[in-house]
Amino acid sequence: MNKPLKVLFFIDRLRLGGIQILAKDILLHNDRNRMIIDILNLDDGIDYPLKKEIEGMGVRVFQLKGIWLHTPLDFFAYWKAVDKFFEQHRDYDVLHVHSGPKNSFILKAAKKWGILVRVAHSHNTGFQSKNPMSIMLGNLLKGPMKRYATHVVGCSKMACEWMFGKGCVERGEAKIILNAINCDLFIYKENVRNEVRKELGLENKFVLGHVGRFETQKNHSFLLDIFAEVSKKRDDACLVLIGIGSLMDRMKRKAEALGIADKVMFLGFRSDRERIMQAMDTFVFPSLHEGLSVVLIEAQASGMPVFVSDTTTTEVSYSPYIKFLSLGQSAEIWAEEIVSCGSVKRKNMKDEIKKTGFEIHEMIDNLYRLYTTL
Repeated sequence: MNKPLKVLFFIDRLRLGGIQILAKDILLHNDRNRMIIDILNLDDGIDYPLKKEIEGMGVRVFQLKGIWLHTPLDFFAYWKAVDKFFEQHRDYDVLHVHSGPKNSFILKAAKKWGILVRVAHSHNTGFQSKNPMSIMLGNLLKGPMKRYATHVVGCSKMACEWMFGKGCVERGEAKIILNAINCDLFIYKENVRNEVRKELGLENKFVLGHVGRFETQKNHSFLLDIFAEVSKKRDDACLVLIGIGSLMDRMKRKAEALGIADKVMFLGFRSDRERIMQAMDTFVFPSLHEGLSVVLIEAQASGMPVFVSDTTTTEVSYSPYIKFLSLGQSAEIWAEEIVSCGSVKRKNMKDEIKKTGFEIHEMIDNLYRLYTTL
């Protein structure tokens, strides 16, 4: 039998987010006789629960201690640390960078130290920062990201073109590898729905849900405006939010100011989001930009109506109950759409998931084929 490939995933940090959720699912379902996957990340000073969870799965997690990008000067310490890491860890067959262009140094160092397969993977269609200098620097580093990689991929055509340039997919320069999920976890189960609604006190409620980091990209401020309008139309409305992030306290204050705090549940980090989603009646996702959101794939799998901003690629769509709305439309219009749809009879979406390629085992097979094709 062939020796398993030794693969290193670079993910900047292990907070709860789409990339991290995806990586965890890959690690859970990966055949270690075929690939052994380790993780490398930076150090933003926060100890995330997901790190312990992944280490508990028997996965090695390396961290560049004290390295985080606050200013351009931090790049010098970053380069020194990552160069030293690969000097000491030259035995990887594959480096897979699940991150933006500011981390092109990872690919450069891996090339210097002889890592033969180097994958740059675009998971987004915009920068998280609104700082013009950060955006300018990020755009400048897209070139090195592509130059030092042997393979460039994205989770959607939009994500590929944002990182690697217009027409890159058609020219064969970039490849689309769809994000995926373990569909069995998210398929609708009536008994789980009833259990969770009882646990959270949501019986006889019209439950709107959202999963996402409390950061600007996810647009929680507009989400709260939408819910405030929904709650005017339905007294039984409740909003359930899963996630952590720097804007969480600000959103709690906004909920208070809107007079809806008693109807909004901030659940924080949850490792059982697949259960919580069963309890929701509808999923609302007004992101400013997305590559191909894993949580949208999960939400559709549960069979509930999903309302998403049209800044998100339609490649994520496989459910008859997903609707794309403009962020230029008012919160009241979003609320009218949500309330008019109401609850629907949930259907088993397993066949649709497999048909459209969003199943985790297929994604892992696609990655293995990518890694073994130089």
